[in-house]
Amino acid sequence: MIRYKMYERELTKGGVYQHHTCVDKLDEHNIDLYDYEINITPKNETSPYDYIHISCLRKTVDEYVRKSVLDHFNITVDFPVIYFTRKVPFTPEFKCGFNLITYKKFKSKYIRQTLDTIKLFKGLYNDIILAGDFDSKGNFVDDSINIEIMPIQSRDNYFVIRKILHEHYGIDNFDTCDSLFDEYSIDKFHFHVKIKYGVKGMIIKFYNTYPINPFINYYDN
Repeated sequence: MIRYKMYERELTKGGVYQHHTCVDKLDEHNIDLYDYEINITPKNETSPYDYIHISCLRKTVDEYVRKSVLDHFNITVDFPVIYFTRKVPFTPEFKCGFNLITYKKFKSKYIRQTLDTIKLFKGLYNDIILAGDFDSKGNFVDDSINIEIMPIQSRDNYFVIRKILHEHYGIDNFDTCDSLFDEYSIDKFHFHVKIKYGVKGMIIKFYNTYPINPFINYYDN
């Protein structure tokens, strides 16, 4: 069953648009994922692969993804995992989400940019989730870092974040995002922003769920 969708819009020059679907289970996997957010991303213009994403964003039971789930999907890392992403069919590499304490241990070349970016949004977020790529042996691939800013949900806060993105990153592609806030209420959707630094340059994306805010009893209580 489909629980909700999440729409993704690139605000930088690529202008890519895609969607993710949150479901209540993965029929092809014999494992209990009831306590997790399960999202599926179909192949699109940015990738010929389908993807699955398993996350602990609700934190109803586990603060991080439990080891039995990581083992089932062959996620070979030894740090607390907030979420992971795998291509379908599986390929050796994968992506994991983690906290800042974990990221500092990787000694990444993007750590200074990451810390400076987080400071820009001080007081505006409920959480910061970092994410990066890993090889089949669980080694961090230091080619990029995703900084996912999970804002305090309000119309006013959106426009403060919008101003930061415009003034610091030159983003002016906000028409579609702005329209979401014309008749805003917190139960309609959850929004967040991702800033990615990498060898291929910087990418900024805006995400919103539809037709509900699934985190209203988590981030937004």
